[in-house]
Amino acid sequence: MDLIEACRTFTAVSELGSMTLGAAATGAPQPVASRRIAGLEKQLGARLFDRSGRGVSLTPFGQDMLASARRLVDLADTMMLDADRAKLRPVSLSVPPSCTTRNLAVLTASANSAGLSIDIRSAPPARRIDDLSGRRVRAVLKAVPEAEGAWYVPLGCAHRGPLTGPVRLAELRKARSQVTGHGPRLSGKRLRLLIEDDVPHVRDRIRRAAESMGLLPYQVVADSSDPAAVAAVLGDGDLLLCSDAEAEDLDLNWQPLLEPAVSRGYTLAATSGDDAEALGAFSEEIADCLGGVPAGTPGGIAGPEMHGDGGAK
Repeated sequence: MDLIEACRTFTAVSELGSMTLGAAATGAPQPVASRRIAGLEKQLGARLFDRSGRGVSLTPFGQDMLASARRLVDLADTMMLDADRAKLRPVSLSVPPSCTTRNLAVLTASANSAGLSIDIRSAPPARRIDDLSGRRVRAVLKAVPEAEGAWYVPLGCAHRGPLTGPVRLAELRKARSQVTGHGPRLSGKRLRLLIEDDVPHVRDRIRRAAESMGLLPYQVVADSSDPAAVAAVLGDGDLLLCSDAEAEDLDLNWQPLLEPAVSRGYTLAATSGDDAEALGAFSEEIADCLGGVPAGTPGGIAGPEMHGDGGAK
């Protein structure tokens, strides 16, 4: 027996004084309404109505049970309303600050057309994970090593002047005399890292490679802010580790970094498997937001990580 529907029928019949009218008010055929009342009486162990040719009236027991039945129906209706509101609440998604407004708008519009509302938040890597762990957001684009990612973004070097070709980290090694050439003199310059790349799988790999190539410790810099890093590139002629799209946005010249070759990796992490599945349908749009491509086969996406009880991490 459906206790809520039985109580709904019970309250409707009691208010209207008729089994026929009560059934109509709940949208149920009269035989169904009669079976619900009979089942409720059996469950509770006493008659709820006295029946006569002129209709029905509450028994003393029915009068005592009416308030409880109304509370149960009201609570069920409130719960269904809360469920509808919860389903309409946007999925909060935390993304890297480098994602452009236009690409995020395309992602949001694509999701809206599929019936999914997204609330975009922007934050650096560590804060994205903290916000997910604290359930301040429902999903994040998590920075991971390229091999573990569902998307990857190739990184290179940006400079205020033209670069003649792909950059090797060894070119920054301090030389005793100036090396002639058509490109900018990179000897002794620093490589600046954006906050998005101040993560172990990028930062530490660059620093180990720099040490092995004879660079000085201060030549790989993780600045306190992105504007500070870009200011050093513009003012001091340093190099900036970034994506091609970021260099274009900053009006800097960009070339791939070959030694070592480094990419950002990203995976979708969510507190709910449903959220992860819904957002995972927009792999291409997410790739565009990141300025990268899906890992694996074209258009493919690795499975989302799970957080907590059955959620993605």
